[in-house]
Amino acid sequence: MSAGHGGHGSPARRGHRRGVRTGLLVTAAIVLAAAVMTTLSSQAILASTTCGRHPVLVNVAASDDIGPAIQQVARYFNRQHRLVGGRCAEVQITQDQPAAAAAMVDGKQSLHGMPAIDGWIPDSSLWIELARSLPVGAQIIQPTGINVARSPLMIAMPHSVAARLPAFGSSIGWNFLLPESAGGPPAADGVQVQLPDPTQSAAGLAAVIEEERVLGTGVSARENFTRFVFGARLTAQSDNPAALSSLVSLARPPIGASPVTVASEQSVVQYDLAHPGQPLAARYPSDGSPELDYPYVLTTTNPLRLKAAKEFGKILAQRYTADTVRFAGFRSARGVPDDTPGSFGLASQQLRVTELANPGLAQTTLQAWGRVRIGFRLLALLDISGSMAQPAVPAGPTREQEMTAAAGEGLALFPDNTRMGLWEFASKLDGAKPYKELVPTGPLSAEVGLISRRQQIQQINQTLQPKPGTTASMNDTILAAYKYVLATYQPNRANSVLIMTGGADDALGDISPGKLLKKIRALTPPNRRIALLFNIFGQSSHFAAAKRLAKATGGAAFQITDPAEINKIFFADVGRDLAG
Repeated sequence: MSAGHGGHGSPARRGHRRGVRTGLLVTAAIVLAAAVMTTLSSQAILASTTCGRHPVLVNVAASDDIGPAIQQVARYFNRQHRLVGGRCAEVQITQDQPAAAAAMVDGKQSLHGMPAIDGWIPDSSLWIELARSLPVGAQIIQPTGINVARSPLMIAMPHSVAARLPAFGSSIGWNFLLPESAGGPPAADGVQVQLPDPTQSAAGLAAVIEEERVLGTGVSARENFTRFVFGARLTAQSDNPAALSSLVSLARPPIGASPVTVASEQSVVQYDLAHPGQPLAARYPSDGSPELDYPYVLTTTNPLRLKAAKEFGKILAQRYTADTVRFAGFRSARGVPDDTPGSFGLASQQLRVTELANPGLAQTTLQAWGRVRIGFRLLALLDISGSMAQPAVPAGPTREQEMTAAAGEGLALFPDNTRMGLWEFASKLDGAKPYKELVPTGPLSAEVGLISRRQQIQQINQTLQPKPGTTASMNDTILAAYKYVLATYQPNRANSVLIMTGGADDALGDISPGKLLKKIRALTPPNRRIALLFNIFGQSSHFAAAKRLAKATGGAAFQITDPAEINKIFFADVGRDLAG
């Protein structure tokens, strides 16, 4: 348990210059110079000669937030002219996001003209473990046991927003980022989570792991995790004052949002130093703060570069590096922070550092995140047969009216990257075919004429009317839709067919549910999955058959009596895959 920030003196520290007794210093220098002059002279001649020709060049990739500080340490190292195999060792620093560096280490990505990575300082050990789970990374990554710096995570929002939100009090936990249904702030507060992308940011990944921990397990937990993932807006890493300035700008007119993010303590300190009159409202989570730990690992098999990289590691473990990273707003490897002004409010807060997640949990979390965030590709089938004119419940609105309201609610929940198409179905709609395409499948955000596809689907949905005297060839329509989605299958998306119907399947000659399932199984390769999703309005004798079809395809079937239920059904449906 530690509280806030404190510091220790060092020649490299701002505001910590020490007076030195000049006479004593000069005397000591003369004695030392006389004792070792011959040795130093010969080494200096050798070093100057060797460094000018063919140095052993070591490329160290450093997380872009700590990169400038490591650049300074590298310059200090290079001035020492350390010899490796009779040649001078020199270090150059490449600043990059850890996810990109991890791909380079594993050989999956290369940057044109950039040398191979010999040493690596990501912002978190999570990246090391994830890279070591990959084929090449498992062979070449060599831990050194050296951590260059530390920086605990904080929950931060603009001061002006925090001042009007009682929920953002002196103490908040990770549940502040969750929806109200999971213990988060009231929906009326309009808190907007700006989350660093967990596939690219250790801060974002650690935050998602904490949210899963808070939510626990079970159906309700999966639904709320899905709500959290859908509600979060992904941002670039909040690891510099410019990024946090963008967050603050969201709170100003004309946007006037209430944004909140997860950021490292170092980035908060740097922002506050650049904006001393208006520091961020930032809190260490009361239920524990994971910290970025900036490990140094070796990633080369070249003997000379490996030896040189180890020499650089010796400097990274010294006091000079600790002072340099503290000056940049990080804590030292031992967790010692720099001094910060009292107005920042960090020194008065209680900090409880929690351990990083184990590699298995990090992998599982990324997989769960990916299953929810993966783009949807959905073909919606809307029933406009004569049976849809019947009341969904006695003396209530018609099934068509219930479906129209639910479809409007549901459409608003899908993100813009969803690819969606719309068909209607009833007997003999398009010649002999019992279905008709209304909107071709494509991105909801794409323009279709003068409006977006989302707007076009919404407009059509509001004008649909049951066609008297027609019947519902539901199974034939499902089979045609299934074949279309299979023929245009996109493996990087969740492909599905959504059937919104009153549940009647009364067309003569329509295939039976059993035959439909057999045809689907015969059509589908082992590596393809197309889920059938049924929303059935009113009571239907075909609901049991719909459930069997849904279960066989990894989908779900719901009987809806109130359009307001569509919100809960949507998140339950999206979250169903998380059970495995």
